[in-house]
Amino acid sequence: MEETKLLRLLKLILMLIYCTFVANTTLAEESDLEWAKGIAERDHKMVMENFKSSMGDKDFDQDLRESVLKPRPLLQIFVSSSMSRGSLKSYVREAHRYNGVLVFRGLPQGSFRKITDLVMSISDAQYPVAMQIDDEAFAKFGIKAVPAIVLTVPASMFSEQTARERFDKITGHITIKAALKTFAAQGDLAVNARECLK
Repeated sequence: MEETKLLRLLKLILMLIYCTFVANTTLAEESDLEWAKGIAERDHKMVMENFKSSMGDKDFDQDLRESVLKPRPLLQIFVSSSMSRGSLKSYVREAHRYNGVLVFRGLPQGSFRKITDLVMSISDAQYPVAMQIDDEAFAKFGIKAVPAIVLTVPASMFSEQTARERFDKITGHITIKAALKTFAAQGDLAVNARECLK
């Protein structure tokens, strides 16, 4: 009986020692993380300030300067490998016309070969267009169904990290042109949508 009580007490003491060790280790790791984060933020700030000052040089590429300070609107067409090839080809042609990017979520059946075959089957040398896999973009814009068309104006690289990206979104089988006309008529990015339509 005494041995059982002693064993329980020993287990309790070991548990307390372990919890104290874990707590101290976690605190040490957290302080290390804060220290590293502080250095990273300081260095990032220095690099950005140096870059910003070099943009003022007369030899700096003015087109690059404009694209950095005022990022152009980004038109993304969210699609899926489950859509018909005809629909995907139609979006490829329109995306070329309006400088859009086709965005897929993940690999069909986890296969690089299948996504490669799909991209090859819908690509057209006459209408080159960017295509990408971006699961995070699906989550970021709350894309639950495809096709979906999103027009966004990314924040400048000199904006505060907390600056929110503005965007307009429409879901359903609609042409890119019709989506842009809708954005131009009633979207938050009406001016940008009209620029895309030119």
